Amino acid sequence: MDQDFNLQAPAVSDAVSFAANDAANQPLRGPGQMGLRQFRISKRESQATFWARFGVTQSSGSRFETGLGVPPPVALLVKLYVNGKVSDVDLLE
Repeated sequence: MDQDFNLQAPAVSDAVSFAANDAANQPLRGPGQMGLRQFRISKRESQATFWARFGVTQSSGSRFETGLGVPPPVALLVKLYVNGKVSDVDLLE
């Protein structure tokens, strides 16, 4: 389940640098260059359900899926989630 979002999953020690430099400047892509929308659809989840695990509203998630820049903390969480480094249990506790 080691999937990629344009870049390799950041090491914990690289998380701050990753969030500051890459996440703010790179559009997020899902596994195998799949977009966030396609990744969410492949999980068979609504925007509200998918984005709520990251503390994001459905309307913001919709904008992220259509190209609006994703804030670095959210981008980091999404990348870690897609790469299997964090799970729903980790995010929803």
